[in-house]
Amino acid sequence: MDNISLKDREEMLKIAASDEFKINLRTYLRSRQPLFYITTNDEKRFLNFMNNFTILEHYKCFIWDCSRGLLDLETGEEAEKLDFQKEMQLNDPTVILDYIIGHSIKLSSENSEGEDNVRNFKKNKKQRGVIYILLDYSRFIDPSTTNPDPDLERRLKTISNVEGLVSTVITGPSYSVPIVLEKLVPVIDFPYPNKEEIKHSIKFFVDNLGGKIPDLKEKTELIEEDLINSVSGLTFQEINSAFSRSIVSSKGWDLKTIRKEKKNIISKSGILEYYDKDVPITEIGGLKNLVNWILERKVCFSEDASNYGLVKPRGLLLAGTPGCGKSLACKAIAHSWEMPLIRLDFGKLFSSHVGSSENNAREAIKTAEAVAPCCLWCDEIEKAISGVRSSGQTDGGTTSRVLSTFLTWMQEKESPVFVVATANDHASIPAEFLRAGRFDEIMFVGLPNYHERKEIFKVILHRKKQEVSRFDLSLLSQSSDKYSGAEIEKSIDKAMLKGFLDNKREINDEDILKSLKEFKPLSVMREGDFQEILEWAKLNCVMANEDVEKNKENIYSKKGVEMLDISDERD
Repeated sequence: MDNISLKDREEMLKIAASDEFKINLRTYLRSRQPLFYITTNDEKRFLNFMNNFTILEHYKCFIWDCSRGLLDLETGEEAEKLDFQKEMQLNDPTVILDYIIGHSIKLSSENSEGEDNVRNFKKNKKQRGVIYILLDYSRFIDPSTTNPDPDLERRLKTISNVEGLVSTVITGPSYSVPIVLEKLVPVIDFPYPNKEEIKHSIKFFVDNLGGKIPDLKEKTELIEEDLINSVSGLTFQEINSAFSRSIVSSKGWDLKTIRKEKKNIISKSGILEYYDKDVPITEIGGLKNLVNWILERKVCFSEDASNYGLVKPRGLLLAGTPGCGKSLACKAIAHSWEMPLIRLDFGKLFSSHVGSSENNAREAIKTAEAVAPCCLWCDEIEKAISGVRSSGQTDGGTTSRVLSTFLTWMQEKESPVFVVATANDHASIPAEFLRAGRFDEIMFVGLPNYHERKEIFKVILHRKKQEVSRFDLSLLSQSSDKYSGAEIEKSIDKAMLKGFLDNKREINDEDILKSLKEFKPLSVMREGDFQEILEWAKLNCVMANEDVEKNKENIYSKKGVEMLDISDERD
């Protein structure tokens, strides 16, 4: 048994987890919820939290696992068996449920006879109730298993129906219960470590090194905020692993190594991908209205803006034609606002296992909030949610439930997670996704106009290590009407390949003009679709391109300029 004072426990509990989690936990316990689920990948930290919580809140708490059986959480000793259960082997997953049922019924019966509180098993001391924590019990009731155990399901149903002073908590990395128990077992997500917890973890880590690395303590103080941000969204075990890798490889703090470790950990799920490649906002050719919007909203994250009463930006939906810079803009937003960029693959949220899709959505949201402030990039979101209207007939409502989980979070989230979503097909986006309050702005990214194409050629040629002054940007821009930014880059790549094969010579305007003529732009091949989305955008979106209507005047009147006829047959 440890000798931690109640005052120290109060301080530890104060900074641990989140207020929302503590409120939900207290509510379930005080309302005598007999059975609920807590998701966590951070077992040691969770049990430390529960130990402090139950001691301060006056609950008797036991933990169970299939290896050690039933233990007293506070003392770590084997739990004393009740008189009528002396012969039970408590490491058995079925037997432990019988044990809890018997204890619940016993205490319920005692309480009905007039006892107001549960008596402690070893001390004559009043308690609010008893908590049983079943560690990793989710594996025994996983709905994806081919041979579900109806006996376990029935026992858990019995536990959920005993009204008394015993609460049973199932734990697992994600919410996973048979469909027959879904309505009976509510869930709370144990949050990732917050900044204050990470700060204490860093201090503990440095103190444990015992001065083996000179000036580490002083160096830690200088970059403490960067260290905290570099591991936000990881469990304590993952944090210690990242710190250890940095210390071993660099004999000190190496933020690059730590961030690489974080990137690998977050990407392991296959649902979230951590982007660490910087894309400055100057890489966006054109889209001046969008660029101005990004730069203006950056100040909203400052303390002065918060004190003034400004709210932090919640999200941005970029709709529009393919290849016009929507994905590039997502990366530029994160770079401009100095935030990590986390890409959510919405399609990978959906799993064939019952309940897994909803769990994936909750886990992705929890990770994003832990990494916050951050940008959460949802690319081509319409492909994943287009089936929501027929979800009840095609997938049992899974798509609808996942979308509902995500939309509710977008509406109610308080954490600084900026959601930037992209979509190519506006018709497939459900109306509820476009409702006011989900996004700060819905912007349409259209085909670049004359001035924007000049800027795009300039940016791409510079990126491709070409001397921009050698090219006639006006000629190239005038000759690439109806081409997207991606198609312009394709024409430059094709020209450079020809130049490389031709004795590695420098390319010129003529090379690019020939490349442009070798393929038709998508806007010509699917002219009707492009016109339809433009008409929709005029009614529903803010234009990301500057002065789209103003630039419709004929810019091809300059004499001596031979224009490409994109209606001609091309090779």
